[in-house]
Amino acid sequence: HLYYQHNPAAPRWGDIHWGHATSRDLVHWQDEPVALAPTPGSPDQDGCFSGCTAVVAGVPTLYYTGYTPERQVQCAATSTDWQHWHKHPERTLTTPPPGVGATDFRDPYVFRHGSAWYMVVGGSIRSERGLVLLYRSDDGIAWRYLHPLHTAADLTQGVLWECPNFFPLQGKWVLTVSVWPNLAARWFVGRFEGERFLPETEGLLDVDGGAFAHLAAPAPDGRMLQWAWLCEQRAQERIDPHGWAGALTVPRELLIDVQGRLGQRPVAELAALRGAPVPVTVTGAMRGERLRFAGRCLDIEATFTLRDRLQVGLTLLATPDGSGAVREATRVFFWPDARRLVIERADSSTDPAMRRQDLWAHLEVPDGTPLHLRVLLDRSVLEVYANDQVCLSTRIYPASAASVAASAWVDGDADVALRAWTMGDCHAGTA
Repeated sequence: HLYYQHNPAAPRWGDIHWGHATSRDLVHWQDEPVALAPTPGSPDQDGCFSGCTAVVAGVPTLYYTGYTPERQVQCAATSTDWQHWHKHPERTLTTPPPGVGATDFRDPYVFRHGSAWYMVVGGSIRSERGLVLLYRSDDGIAWRYLHPLHTAADLTQGVLWECPNFFPLQGKWVLTVSVWPNLAARWFVGRFEGERFLPETEGLLDVDGGAFAHLAAPAPDGRMLQWAWLCEQRAQERIDPHGWAGALTVPRELLIDVQGRLGQRPVAELAALRGAPVPVTVTGAMRGERLRFAGRCLDIEATFTLRDRLQVGLTLLATPDGSGAVREATRVFFWPDARRLVIERADSSTDPAMRRQDLWAHLEVPDGTPLHLRVLLDRSVLEVYANDQVCLSTRIYPASAASVAASAWVDGDADVALRAWTMGDCHAGTA
């Protein structure tokens, strides 16, 4: 069961409900009726904001933020079938701790640890720095505030932290937060001892212009899965005629590497979406383009064996040579000297109503280690995973229907191995 923020009245923010989709295989999704709607005269009368689900004493329980312009409170609802939810106004957590404003208090995430239930809630301390608040409960109903679980080190880590998740993984504890106002997402890995979080490593999940509001849930087989909201990169006047805005990433599997860093990769089930292999043309060039192919919905695996420190990468959704049209292209490349993975969008669209800033993430590839890229391209959605370490995800909107050409290229000396398949529809949950 996948729940997401949804405005059923218009393709823009406001009147937030909880949309709902279900899947038996993490790949094919079915829309379900809206799970939560605002109730007039209640603490959620202006919106049902983000939260989580947990099974408490055998009962499916949904925790979420009720929104009004004056304040935000944490609410609860229960169900017997994961479809129909009964709200419990008496369980509302109404008052944030001192220093946290009434409108800087949202997005509960509930988990069981030892003999107790715990809840983390996102917030801001005096509207200056983001923080995560920790609560405890014996029954999942009545909550007692303990202390801040973690606080932003400085303003570069955000004024407000939203959608906190806190969970065990491979013997460590992971905290993820979405950073307001720059719409990035951060992770921290460390220990949870004596109800205190002791972070040891940290980094970025996604950068501004990519994905936001990352939420994780354990799978029955022990994997920790995560989804995120893919932000629109179109002006509102381009969104309104289409009647939808936003999408969800594919489900990602989270892991911790030997250096204690949080990594991510698409779930293995996505291979079921692979259709026919895409024909790849070998150019024979010593430098520049090595392989050419084409498509608008592609699953790509590319491996680069580097012999120098020059850039290597892929060009996607490009206008073919000789078409006579204004050229469009999106480049995905790795810059070894800068240790930087980049999505270059400056020429991704000739439509001035599309955002086209570049995105980049820090990526370390030791000498002698190949660079492996897994790229999922689904029309406007682009997700790039590198060596199970980092992911860059964004939206791109070429103006020309002819912009489907693609290639793998190198600036220096490197071997390239590439396979690509057509990809069926997979992204769930328009909002």
